[in-house]
Amino acid sequence: MKIIKLLTLVFLISMNLNPGILTVPEKSDFRRTSLHHEVIDFLNILEKQSSKIKLTILCNSTEGKEVPLVIVSNEGISSPLQMKALNRSAVLFVANIHAGEIEGKEASLMMLRDIAENKLADLLNDQVILFVPIFNADGNDKLGKNRRDNGPELAGVRYNGQHLDLNRDYIKLESPEVNALVKLFKEWDPVLFVDLHTTNGSYHREPVTYTTLSNPNSHQELMDFMWEKMFPEVRKTMKKKYKTDAIPYGNFIDRADPVKGWRNHAYEARFGTNYAGLRNRFTILDENYSHADFKTRVISTYYFIRSIAEFTSKNIGLMDTLVRKADLETMQNYSSGDHVISYTTEKLLEFTIKSYEFEKEKIRPEDRDKYPPWIKDFIIKKTDRLKDYKVSYFAKAKAVDSVKVPFGYFILPHHKKVIENLKKHGIIIEKTGETFSGEFENFIIKKIEYGKSLYQGHILIAVKGKYEKVKKKLPKGSFYIPMNQPLARLISEILEPESRDSLLRWGFFNREIIMQWTGKPGIYPVYRYNCNMENFLSVIE
Repeated sequence: MKIIKLLTLVFLISMNLNPGILTVPEKSDFRRTSLHHEVIDFLNILEKQSSKIKLTILCNSTEGKEVPLVIVSNEGISSPLQMKALNRSAVLFVANIHAGEIEGKEASLMMLRDIAENKLADLLNDQVILFVPIFNADGNDKLGKNRRDNGPELAGVRYNGQHLDLNRDYIKLESPEVNALVKLFKEWDPVLFVDLHTTNGSYHREPVTYTTLSNPNSHQELMDFMWEKMFPEVRKTMKKKYKTDAIPYGNFIDRADPVKGWRNHAYEARFGTNYAGLRNRFTILDENYSHADFKTRVISTYYFIRSIAEFTSKNIGLMDTLVRKADLETMQNYSSGDHVISYTTEKLLEFTIKSYEFEKEKIRPEDRDKYPPWIKDFIIKKTDRLKDYKVSYFAKAKAVDSVKVPFGYFILPHHKKVIENLKKHGIIIEKTGETFSGEFENFIIKKIEYGKSLYQGHILIAVKGKYEKVKKKLPKGSFYIPMNQPLARLISEILEPESRDSLLRWGFFNREIIMQWTGKPGIYPVYRYNCNMENFLSVIE
């Protein structure tokens, strides 16, 4: 074991990491990942070692484990109020949301160690860095051969203590972890949210892949900044300074013919980086390449998050200005625009992938049941022959169908569960002080389609229909959600019935969208309104 530690130390010094205290992977020659108590112990050591590190608790998991939040600053900031008083902005790194995807956890601990040892002091001159290194505390310690990674042998599971995928919970908010993270978004208001994952998709040789806010209703200027300024500079830093390759996240459209293109498929608001994008904040989805060995994955992730922090340390002022501008533009203009409800993908850019030559192998009849139906008759296997492919990257969502955004939405008083959900997101809600008659737009459901199986404990519901104008008297105490607020993009995603992540789709309106006994479509009890209601309402805190 002493020899292993010595070899690991020599390797890390050669990579310019030069650690003081070692993380669990470093101590085990990258044969093991850290358990929950080892992460907490490590963070406690760092907090005692450095005034820059403040350790607090984001929340307690379903199984009672503490989910740590680490606040890093030159000033020893410990609250959002202190940060704002010092005119600082925050950057947030979250790791281990899927507890088998462990590189981000270990790289975050390495980064925190180097900050505590004053090796990265310049990164904190103008920003506060927040780390949630072990977001899925419950899943982390359920060790097993749970992944097809190239090491370590044992890792945690994807789901949390409720058997929920936390990266599908950002709209419905059923887990304590995501509820706490959304509360962090409201209180600390990070300018950039970085979500650290691992992918086991198409074969290539770059250890890091990345993408950003992808939902078509995101603010275009924020998306452009990421692809045109931040990613090119971060990628250049990684290559030149840290000798590490990174490419946009995705998969080959056709693994048998890679030149057909590379595609990202994750656009829904249920994913954290798209959700935060709809809040008008910059986001990065990091997907580390699982076919690389564990040591390579951890070290390359470390270089990625370090390069990101180097970029934000120089550009945090500009980034903060851009998100405030996006907030203002959303408040002033979004209610006169369109909300995209269905979309396809088109080419965003071109780049070169370092990959391999591939061969087809026919599936034997006796092995057919081992593979899903979509694989068809052949599996695609990589060879040892290296090959680069110049590909088009299909990652830009193009609108197919849209609806006009109203001035606001009305919800009837008995929908307390819906209102509670909206309040958790930080959406401003108002309330009628008396009955109110007017002309509204009501979505008339023509067709209802149900998911074929359970998904995150729900049968997803899709509806088709159209809006019709109706005259109606709304009762006293009806709730009104105005669209002249920064979270207007998120509001439409939640309340437009045909959105891919609407509350209707997640089952919040099941009692009313189906008529009892007949099974026919009922009503959608949300009403769009296009006049100013300011004089009739009181704000709900």
